[in-house]
Amino acid sequence: MYTPLHSINIDFSHSSEAKAFEESINVHLNAHEMGEDEFVFFFNLREQALEAIELLESLEV
Repeated sequence: MYTPLHSINIDFSHSSEAKAFEESINVHLNAHEMGEDEFVFFFNLREQALEAIELLESLEV
């Protein structure tokens, strides 16, 4: 199993913040040619943002 040496912790107070973050990642993924490592990094970041959105939306109802 691969364990990164660092992490990024972002706290969202509302799902709209996580959605804006996810959208910025999508723009980056679609607008830039990148190597495999960079793509995997941003793809995993996007997946984590989607999980945060789902969790926050469930708490907002």
